[in-house]
Amino acid sequence: MKSIVIYTSKSGNTKKIAEAIAGELSCEAINFANAGKINLSEFDFIALGYYIDQGSPEKEFKKFISQSVKNKKVGFFITLGADVPSAHATQAIDQGKELFVQNGNEILRTFICQGAIAPEVIEQLKKLGKAMPDDPRFALTPERLERWERAKTHPDEADVEAAKKAFRGVKI
Repeated sequence: MKSIVIYTSKSGNTKKIAEAIAGELSCEAINFANAGKINLSEFDFIALGYYIDQGSPEKEFKKFISQSVKNKKVGFFITLGADVPSAHATQAIDQGKELFVQNGNEILRTFICQGAIAPEVIEQLKKLGKAMPDDPRFALTPERLERWERAKTHPDEADVEAAKKAFRGVKI
């Protein structure tokens, strides 16, 4: 079985998980920026990883999936700043499933874990929270600040092992 892992990563979280999954599958992990040179028809299984940006898959990677990943056996993995499990994480998985299934892909594996939020994103969110303290989307609640602090340690070794386990034994 010929496999490949293709990922996009802003702060290194998704890259870390991608490399772990590639190790488990004994294949190469390719950054999405270099994926245009790859003939996807050569692969029996494609693992695709992305981070969540404003509640959805990163825009350019989502476009790549919609336009290029069709009728394949796939697995997908996600990193996000939210807690796992949470409604936000469940929504991210559901959106991912819809994205892949609408192109006739067969989903063989999924994985999601918390990832550290880029410091510049946290600074932007803090500014929004100060500007709109009564807006529940941006309010700087103790729970939100605690989640940001917890996220700093992820993905951790347990997340890496869980990702490898999630993709272990893929058979076509």
